[in-house]
Amino acid sequence: MAAPGDAKGFKQDMVVSIRYRNDLPPPPMPPKLLDIDTGGLAQYLTTSYASGLAKREEPNIEVDAEGGMPIDMIGVPGYFLGDESAIMAPEVQPVLDPADHALMMTVEQLKSQGAKSNVSFLRKTQYMTSTQMARATTDPFVRATPKARKISETNKMVPPPVSRDDPENIKRHIQKGFDLAYPDSVPFNPPEARANPITPQERDAWRNPVHPDNPRLQPVEFYPVLPDLDAVTDMAGNWQALKFEKPPLPPHHGRRDERIDVGLMMASENAAEMARYQAKKKAFEEHPQLYEDPGPEPYVWSLLVPKQVDSVPRLRKIFNDSDPHKDDPALYAPLLEESADGSQRLPFERVRVYQSATQIAVDPRRVMGLSLVDADKLPAESRFRKQGSAAYFYPILERVRMKADRGNLSKGQQVRNGPAAEDDAAANIPDQLMVLFRDAAATEKQSRFQFRGEYDDAFADEFQEIMRAAEAEQEEQRAQEILEEQGELHQGAQDVSMQEVADGEEADVAMNGAAHKDRDEDQNTPPVDGNNGNDVRGEAEHDQEDDDDGMRDD
Repeated sequence: MAAPGDAKGFKQDMVVSIRYRNDLPPPPMPPKLLDIDTGGLAQYLTTSYASGLAKREEPNIEVDAEGGMPIDMIGVPGYFLGDESAIMAPEVQPVLDPADHALMMTVEQLKSQGAKSNVSFLRKTQYMTSTQMARATTDPFVRATPKARKISETNKMVPPPVSRDDPENIKRHIQKGFDLAYPDSVPFNPPEARANPITPQERDAWRNPVHPDNPRLQPVEFYPVLPDLDAVTDMAGNWQALKFEKPPLPPHHGRRDERIDVGLMMASENAAEMARYQAKKKAFEEHPQLYEDPGPEPYVWSLLVPKQVDSVPRLRKIFNDSDPHKDDPALYAPLLEESADGSQRLPFERVRVYQSATQIAVDPRRVMGLSLVDADKLPAESRFRKQGSAAYFYPILERVRMKADRGNLSKGQQVRNGPAAEDDAAANIPDQLMVLFRDAAATEKQSRFQFRGEYDDAFADEFQEIMRAAEAEQEEQRAQEILEEQGELHQGAQDVSMQEVADGEEADVAMNGAAHKDRDEDQNTPPVDGNNGNDVRGEAEHDQEDDDDGMRDD
């Protein structure tokens, strides 16, 4: 216990805190505090700041009379010629270059390719330390030198790739297909026929075909793909595919009008569009880098069908060259009518006129028509029975889409061309055609069978006879033209053959007493007298003597 004297020796301080109330009213004008963001430059570098700024601030765009985009129509090729294709999307998209196919890939395709690039054996990579290397040299179970790996077949020299469109490669693949389909005909192949080797997998695929999309499907029938050489009537051997926007003929008694199967499509010049087409064609030929090819010439297409509705069965027999009764007069008699020249002909009446048609040229090697022919369902006289059941292909050169006929012309076309242009176009199209049947001439047969004669070896002998007949007909026509030019023969003239004329050109003739070959200037030589030109020769010698005397006097 502390003594009382010790307590008196300490000193204590007392701290007192007193708070006073501020009852004064607030000042009438309090200070204004500004909220200034002092975050620094980092806030301006974030994507959220730019997005927020674009939302808060409205863009101030001053739009002029041209909408901020001046367009000079003078630089647009063909615009003032009526061609607006330069500012329109093309109807046929251009073929993409193979080098640009990678640019058209989607994000999913790029991701799938990235997954394929991963290598499985690199997922667990280890590095050997010096201790492990020392163990590898002393451990009898570890091979000191790596084992030599065998050279696989895939590491051998790979032959260079062959172009798909190479003609020799195409021939070898075609011959390979024939050898695979008809192995019995391989010993009879010509020496120049070379085919690519046939693998066992290809032989198995030929014996057991599998559908590429649905393996459950089973083939029902097999057809060899062959060209229809008898149907080719020109050297090109190509066809046109026609498509109508609506049926060209109305139904007949509730059924399809079969006259369309034996109808005629006639193309005539479109005078209203020809001037515009020629201007585009000229511009393209002069500046192909600025103007597009206008394509084929514009035509006015007209559809003509037989006048009699029930004439289709008869016409099919008449048009069938294999039918033995195609020349029977009983088939023609009910169909013929008297024409303007008094002959009996088959009438075809016009039913549709197509002023506009879209013509698109296609590659005949890629686009073809296919016709399946079953030999069991053919008549006995059909020409297809010779080859049996087959699939005949027809190369398509052009696709034609018939848009509208004359009765449904658009008002824009009527205003642009005018009614006079439409009347002129319709005036050039006949309302009726009178068709006369006759046998083809020798020159016409040569033109029709030239394609088959060059590609069908079995038709070579018959084609040679057609060629000789065509040459004889051409010689006869030339001789007839010569006779028409010369007119009637005067008294004392006689006909000579072409062989006599050829022999006479090479013969030696005597003119003016000198023996030489006939020349062009001999035609102007005056005729000689009956004394074999002695008087003329004497005068010539006398003139020569006078010239010699004159030279001596000089």
